[in-house]
Amino acid sequence: MKKSLALSILICVILLNPLIARGESLDIHPDSSGMFDETGISIAVGSIIVILLILLNMLVKRREAQKELTYEHNKYLQTLTSIGDGVMVVGQDGKIEMLNKVAQKLTGWTFPEAQGMHYKDVFVLSHEHEGYTIVDPIEGVFATDMIQELGNHAMLTSRDGTKYNLEDSAAPIKNETNTTVGIVLVFRDVTDKKAQRKKIEYLSFHDSLTGLYNRRFFEEELLRLDTARNLPLSIIMGDVNELKLTNDIFGHAYGDMLLKKVAEVLQNVCRADDIIARWGGDEFVILLPKTHLEETEKIVARIKGEFATEQIKAIKGSISMGFYAKQDITEDLMQVLYNAEEKMYSAKALERDKVRRSVIDSIITTLHQNSPREKNHSLRVSELCQELGRALKLPEVELRKLKEAGYLHDIGKIVLEPKLLNKDYPLTNGECKEMNKHSIVGYRILNSFDDTVDLAELVLAHHEQWDGHGYPKGLKGEEIPLLARIIAVAESYDRIIYDSANNKVMSKADAVGAIRENAGTQFDPKIVELLGCFILKNLSMI
Repeated sequence: MKKSLALSILICVILLNPLIARGESLDIHPDSSGMFDETGISIAVGSIIVILLILLNMLVKRREAQKELTYEHNKYLQTLTSIGDGVMVVGQDGKIEMLNKVAQKLTGWTFPEAQGMHYKDVFVLSHEHEGYTIVDPIEGVFATDMIQELGNHAMLTSRDGTKYNLEDSAAPIKNETNTTVGIVLVFRDVTDKKAQRKKIEYLSFHDSLTGLYNRRFFEEELLRLDTARNLPLSIIMGDVNELKLTNDIFGHAYGDMLLKKVAEVLQNVCRADDIIARWGGDEFVILLPKTHLEETEKIVARIKGEFATEQIKAIKGSISMGFYAKQDITEDLMQVLYNAEEKMYSAKALERDKVRRSVIDSIITTLHQNSPREKNHSLRVSELCQELGRALKLPEVELRKLKEAGYLHDIGKIVLEPKLLNKDYPLTNGECKEMNKHSIVGYRILNSFDDTVDLAELVLAHHEQWDGHGYPKGLKGEEIPLLARIIAVAESYDRIIYDSANNKVMSKADAVGAIRENAGTQFDPKIVELLGCFILKNLSMI
């Protein structure tokens, strides 16, 4: 400013000098009184005023320009400071000249600490995968004088060791002569964004429940691996047995556990190069490159054997499997897949009876392991039902049905916790509601298999009452199946005699009396009378 003012005065002197030098021609000389001519003085003063006004105008404009420049500088600085991305300004010497708040948070350095430090000591950049290198964008700008962007794998390590995935770009800072005087780096934390993207990519090719590949990915792999060098190319199809029953009895959470178990077995048995996928709800498929049928058969046997050792609640692991191989490049791989699937369905049909018996045995065995009291009760009720059926002169077919239904009538109690199952004091209302579900669960179990479907209705109805106040349907009188009425009398009598946990211990005669008190309300009067005659007759024979 001082230099500008001195220059302005010099200009003023230069402009006035000709006027002074030409004073005579302009009559600028003293008159008789010793004063200068008025016209000359006016011209000189006017010139000075004009020049001063020009200088003043220049000074005002300069101040306004300076003010505007300061405003713009502060505005852009404030913008860089307050934006949601990290901003770092680096000078030509590589030393930090500015860090905004976001950059301070991500690097772990405050601006006063980082100012004047070399940027590499603060902005510690690396590749997210060990053994790989990342291009330094600031070095790139210095080398090319062009804007640089980071690759997809940039990782910033903070001062405290925290690692952030980054997206960033670096750009040169130019002066009025278009010379690079520094670099501005703008970067953001994309760790969550990258994790979400990876999750989406993962889910697009994987089954969310089991973690295995999904059908979409498997179909793509079929096309990719369908080459001569992968022959023989074997395919295994598997169907988990009794998934629906597991869901119906114990709920979908346990059905999911069953699926996870089979996925674990498949991964344990198969090789790293094999492609394992969840094909559908309870179906799995395995693609085995360079695998002969003999080896495939061994793999199937191992899978079935290992899964058979698993158990979810009372459901033992069981899977039906079929396999086929593409041996010649001219064969259609989709036909091979179809053949493997057909073999799986054939195996499932052949194994059905064996699986059914295994499931029923597993459930009842688990129930009786949880409660020996229930085991003894089932055996006694089964025998008593058979005796009452004989007294009624039922056909042998009906007698066998009655005996088995008597043994399985409480199979639905498998859903109860052992603590509730073995409780030795009266149940609360909530516990009674839980207990009362067992007839419905028993129906679901027995209705799932051809060999026990005719027992399902009997188990469902064995807590119906003659007067219609029973459960679950509220059936009345002869609406209740005859065999269910027999089971109801036999199991109540046995509870009174042997289950002292919730009832006062009675003699057999007293127990018959207690049953008779409920004839016509809870029980069929004819069955009650039949029970009384049978028990009292046996007592008289002792």
